[in-house]
Amino acid sequence: MGTICAEHQLLSTTISRVRLPLIFMIVLLHCYCAINIQGLSLYHQLVYPFGLWLGETGVPTFFFISGFLFFYSKRTYREKLHSRVSTLLIPYLFWNALLLFIYYILAWSGHPMLIAGRNVAEYGLMDYLRAFVDRGDWNQGNGVPLLCPFWYIRNLMVLCVLSPVFYYAIRYLKFLFILLLFGWWMMIPFNGMIASSILFFCMGAFFSIEHINPLTALRQHNKLFILIWLAFFMADWGGHTLWHMPFALYVHRIALVLNIFAMLLAGSYFKESHHNGWSLLNKSAFWIYAVHYPLTTMAGKVATRYLNGASDLQVLGFYFLTVLVVTTICVVSFALLNKLCPRIVSITTGNRA
Repeated sequence: MGTICAEHQLLSTTISRVRLPLIFMIVLLHCYCAINIQGLSLYHQLVYPFGLWLGETGVPTFFFISGFLFFYSKRTYREKLHSRVSTLLIPYLFWNALLLFIYYILAWSGHPMLIAGRNVAEYGLMDYLRAFVDRGDWNQGNGVPLLCPFWYIRNLMVLCVLSPVFYYAIRYLKFLFILLLFGWWMMIPFNGMIASSILFFCMGAFFSIEHINPLTALRQHNKLFILIWLAFFMADWGGHTLWHMPFALYVHRIALVLNIFAMLLAGSYFKESHHNGWSLLNKSAFWIYAVHYPLTTMAGKVATRYLNGASDLQVLGFYFLTVLVVTTICVVSFALLNKLCPRIVSITTGNRA
């Protein structure tokens, strides 16, 4: 019993440790998307492991953790949904409303803000409401709300509401249900946000519902897992940047699944830091997630204007500088506002500050 409790405590601690690195991965991804200058083959080869291989790991891992924790909790379904109102719904509405207000003020002052090809100043009531869902373009389930990264929160809220369906599917179909979802996701030739959301949420849920600690097997067979993980990393990196394999997308998606467990394994070996600076960074994770995207968009405009004709290494340097500057601005702004108005910061970050 003591060993089981220790394993569950380790898993809980590991999940708390990896949240900040996962947010940082999302910043890596969005900086890559913003600074996506064509014709620089060396730049794309060097930035791929950071911008895509790591960058695209953040959101699937968050879905995995969310699914695991949702079913790991012993609270009732109603209590779980009630808690998501403060942790998910209120921040979701606040940040999208704030961005919509800023866009409207800019458009009203003579700076047209085009969203899905339309000026915000010309929006009707339904357009404003829809901006909270998909910016006017559903795009086969890949549409995003006004604050683009919050598509994760939008999808997660829907998944939480539908969680009883997933519970019974996993309860009776077991791992077959996960395999079916994985096959569905693998067959989609584009982003497939709906499929990936359901897959990774249910994958995490599977471990909770079946009372399986993913760290136990990972730590017992860590050397074998690391070899497989490295093999898929090399195949993914090479398949997208050197050889351009026709099945590179499928290798990439398998690599993302392996990255989830690699993050958990790595997090289980990290020592907990009680340094005040690290504590501040941990608390600022959701704030970074909410604030970083407009900053990366601005960086992309700077890159488009001033980096045409720049060398691969110059663009690579600008990419890492952007990651550093964006993260620093987010952390500093969080620290200042958390001192001035901690209650407001707490509410707008889902009581995570």
